[in-house]
Amino acid sequence: MLKKRSFPWSIVSYGFALLVLLFIFSMYFAPDMMVAVTNQVWALCGW
Repeated sequence: MLKKRSFPWSIVSYGFALLVLLFIFSMYFAPDMMVAVTNQVWALCGW
C-alpha cells in the first residue's frame, strides 16, 4: 500500500527536478542555441 501511494509522488518529484535542471540549462545555453537555430533558418531560407 505504501509503494502504491509513493509512486505518483516519485514521478512528481522527478518531474520537478527535471524541470529545475532544464531551467538552469536553458538559462546558460539557450541564447547560443537560439543564435545557432536562427542562423540555420536563415541558411535554409537562402539568405
